[in-house]
Amino acid sequence: SWLSFSVYSYDRNIHSCYGTYGQNFEKWSYQLGARFENYEVEAIFNGEKVFEDDIFTIYPSGYFTYSPSEKNTYQLSYSRRIDRPGLGQVNPIREWSTPRIVSIGNPSLDPQFTNSIEANYTRKLNKGAITGGVFYRLITDEISRVLLENPDVEEGLILTFDNFKNNAAYGIELSSNYRIGKWWSINASFDLYGQTQKGVVENINKEVDAVIYNFRVNNSLKATKNLTFQIFGFYRGEKDGIQFKTKPFYFINTGARYNFLKGKGTASINFNDIFNTMQFRFSGDTPFVQHGQFQGETQTVFLGLSYRIGS
Repeated sequence: SWLSFSVYSYDRNIHSCYGTYGQNFEKWSYQLGARFENYEVEAIFNGEKVFEDDIFTIYPSGYFTYSPSEKNTYQLSYSRRIDRPGLGQVNPIREWSTPRIVSIGNPSLDPQFTNSIEANYTRKLNKGAITGGVFYRLITDEISRVLLENPDVEEGLILTFDNFKNNAAYGIELSSNYRIGKWWSINASFDLYGQTQKGVVENINKEVDAVIYNFRVNNSLKATKNLTFQIFGFYRGEKDGIQFKTKPFYFINTGARYNFLKGKGTASINFNDIFNTMQFRFSGDTPFVQHGQFQGETQTVFLGLSYRIGS
């Protein structure tokens, strides 16, 4: 008998500094800022360096707000942000496999950058507020799942991650919070946007246009002074991507919270994905015609107990 193992290290060093400056006038306010960051990464797999990078980036941000009255607010904002790959996305050690699919990470993944411009209007109501806005986002080096042909297995596939090219999205967002009664308050949001994706899969350049929408709603129900129940629902519509068409899905979470000892103690319970519907279902035709479904460990129960000392 013999035993084999692999060793993978992924070291990151991030050095950054930032500053902001803002002013308030009678009806106007603004804030400008920037973060300066140097990002170093080195990946070593079984003693061999498989990836390294050194990136210096500036992340500017700013917003301008105009409030002509107490109930009306207009805001224009710009920001640049980064989404770095997680360890599970860059780990080249096999995570799991079936007779046809092997799941591994990609050590050469680059970070994903997003430049976002948004314009919003907020109207205060007697029992809440409603916000509507438009946005434009440009995502470079978008990180996404891909399926590649496995040369070592007949009709086999490798499930991994890769960077796509530019992804432009533009759309609208609506959100609201409203207290229906003394015991019931609701938060809801809806976004609808168009998206253009560009990428290379199996050496084939592809471009896909899609329209996507999401809906969220959270209900807070106050049974007594100390007991509160919550019900959260989420729905995502169908999405066309570079390699997959993902099917719609929804999930519902519930929870309860009880305060005791004059509010210093809190007991809580959360039951996530109560109907076990949070499934990633897809179909595609590259590199083969395929239909798939993944089910994560999303149906969970959480019990919590906390006590606050002082303030």
